[in-house]
Amino acid sequence: MDSKVIYKVEDNIARIILNRPTALNALDNDMIADLISCLNETKKDDNVRVIIIEGTGKTFCAGDDLVDMGTDKNPNPTDKLTEYSDGYPAVVLAMKNLEKPIIVKAHKYALGAGCEIALAADFIIASNETKFGLPFVLRGISAGTYLLQKRIGYHRAARYLFLGEMFGTKEANDWGLLYKHVELERLDEEVWDLASHLAKSATRAIGLMKKAMQ
Repeated sequence: MDSKVIYKVEDNIARIILNRPTALNALDNDMIADLISCLNETKKDDNVRVIIIEGTGKTFCAGDDLVDMGTDKNPNPTDKLTEYSDGYPAVVLAMKNLEKPIIVKAHKYALGAGCEIALAADFIIASNETKFGLPFVLRGISAGTYLLQKRIGYHRAARYLFLGEMFGTKEANDWGLLYKHVELERLDEEVWDLASHLAKSATRAIGLMKKAMQ
């Protein structure tokens, strides 16, 4: 069976690839555990100087898999608070605590947990058609309440959280969320150019600045 998360290192650049395209890369518990494991691996590996998080197939990440979240290897906890805290928020914390730059390469949709992972990155490069959103309220779930309002302000975040609306790359760029947005065919090139630049930069200094900013 193909791995649901692929990990590769090349030229001091780690690529963490969501690989569940038939489910639009929706996260189950196995993927969450693997994402955290990969992030921890980049922390230990001095050869890794920058990390790219991306998705295979038609979209970056459609969010949590609310139908098949639990797996045989990683079943759902019986306590709902533990289930939430051990879910994608644990990935976000691992990203924020990693003292190396992280780029998210977003295409088509970055929703729910996928949007939160993008917001937790240090750089977002998106294809022009990408839609972002935290539509938890449409499923009767209370989540997504921290990062978005920190990035775009309370009242604007309230619109997208309380109404479950999506926003596009124009809005995301106007609000300062994006490093760049480009045509889909240029996305790989732009992400690799930025990653290559960061891989040659002062990783320790970047890590200390990131820690201070967090």
